[in-house]
Amino acid sequence: MSIKFTAEDLSRLDDFRLERFHELYAQTLVGCRLELKFDALLIHCSEPWCVDQLMEELDRMVNAVSLVLGTKYLSICYAAEEVYRTKTRLHRQQCMSH
Repeated sequence: MSIKFTAEDLSRLDDFRLERFHELYAQTLVGCRLELKFDALLIHCSEPWCVDQLMEELDRMVNAVSLVLGTKYLSICYAAEEVYRTKTRLHRQQCMSH
């Protein structure tokens, strides 16, 4: 039996994943708005210091974006411009069963 998701179901799942990611980085994401667009997480920063704070947490955050949200890219935006973009899956590994 296969499960079929409606557009509303998929939207809700995206919202839950964004909420979970925001909870993981609540202090870092103060003053930021999250948006899933295509295959990327866009983090819109309201202040320049928010960008600086995100850049300090970037290594840990990139892994979490891939695991929690499943997106291929992370973009940091300020003043309606993308100021940084990186891939979230740098090293793909195949699962092997023994």
